[in-house]
Amino acid sequence: MPHNSQRPLPTRSRGDSSPTGHIPESTPDLVRRRSSARRRWHSSGMHPTIVKAQKAQDFLALVPQLLGFAPETSAVLVAFRGNRTCGALRFNLPDDGAPHKVYKRIATTLAGMLCKIPGVDAVVPVIYTGDSFNDAVGIPREQFAEILNRRLEWSGFLLRDSLCVAADAWGSYLDSECPAGGHPLSDIAASPVNMAANEETGTKLVRPLGTLQNGADPIGVNLATQERLARIYRRYRHLLARAENSPPLFSAFGVALDPIAIAEEALTWPNPPTEENAAALLVLVQSPPNRDQIMVQFAFGRDEGVRAHDINGRYARLQHETGRSLDDLVAEEISIGDPTAAHTGDIMLGLQCERPDIDRIRVAITLLRTVVAMAPRSARPAPLCMLAWLSWALGSGSVAGFFVDQALAIDSQYSMAILLELLLDSGHLPEWAFAVPRDDDGDDDGAVEESDGYELDEDLDQDWGEDFDERAAGR
Repeated sequence: MPHNSQRPLPTRSRGDSSPTGHIPESTPDLVRRRSSARRRWHSSGMHPTIVKAQKAQDFLALVPQLLGFAPETSAVLVAFRGNRTCGALRFNLPDDGAPHKVYKRIATTLAGMLCKIPGVDAVVPVIYTGDSFNDAVGIPREQFAEILNRRLEWSGFLLRDSLCVAADAWGSYLDSECPAGGHPLSDIAASPVNMAANEETGTKLVRPLGTLQNGADPIGVNLATQERLARIYRRYRHLLARAENSPPLFSAFGVALDPIAIAEEALTWPNPPTEENAAALLVLVQSPPNRDQIMVQFAFGRDEGVRAHDINGRYARLQHETGRSLDDLVAEEISIGDPTAAHTGDIMLGLQCERPDIDRIRVAITLLRTVVAMAPRSARPAPLCMLAWLSWALGSGSVAGFFVDQALAIDSQYSMAILLELLLDSGHLPEWAFAVPRDDDGDDDGAVEESDGYELDEDLDQDWGEDFDERAAGR
């Protein structure tokens, strides 16, 4: 990430008492609803399915579908505009028995993050814990839940409910008649919305969801494939080194190592890609300028890739002419207010509201996970960092952290991994993750029927049932 190293990372002071003034205890994940106009390429033109959650167990059945994974040891805030969900924030659950001031600080951070999502007027926090109702006095993690609920209400949000899913049961922190042993988890598993959530797939089977960690698990690739790719990769590395990272056409091998062309073609490759294609992409991303350009192009399209490539070419020429480092050149241009340098840095740090193309990112993540599995170990940090940034661009900071950890385990001095670790540790999420899509600006009732999506595999709209409204009104 060389063109960003001089841009300050967004940070939060632990001493700041404002709602967004604390470093989160864990990397947050933001999940946003997605527009039907921007759905995956194979399903454009379909209308979103509206799923009504009439009971708490129905809503709990929908939360993993909204997140795209089954949460574990997590605090999830499901945000609402009117009666429709518009997003969710997931944080690691703080340790049980932590000091009151720690709970208060974390709750303030969560409420502050929720405040960044425009138009949110209500929320349902859900605590996922491995603790047991049988071992708890009351509902598990009740102390933290009470502090969180109070902070959310002080921040102006209607608390529609506050739920707990434990190892052996579930319950509501707002239900004074919740059984001592909680309600059976089978209520959630048997909810009819599990079927409704899968209507678009044309199957009556409930879609299985992995855990958060599964999103970063390696993909299995046989040894023969890895060895073939390694041979081709070494050949390309040798040729590219001789050409000093320029994109010449190697006609003898029938491969044009043009980073702009390959970035676009890669999104159309079959999965898994051929060893030749995977090696071409892998050797290109070993160059930091090519890596960042391809990564940004995956997210924002060819025009942004061309822009980044042209900038990189200009910096390369300046380096050759002046003998100065890339960081020095970028820092100088930023200090004098050069808009081109600032634009690239703003994209990499998520400091702009223009949204990336969610479909392209999803395809790129699938591709890069396979390429990482095929690649020699020493060549993996670059695509792992690309995976981390693309995951972060979708609002999934925790998955991004897993990829960064894998990159640092291979090369503890890999500069982009170090920068990404700083970015993730700051708790910063991209500004585009909080922006309201233009499609939503004209909603009459404030309900979100179409909004851009982060980490959501199905187009679902969750209507909050009347019984929940009555419960909230009766408190």
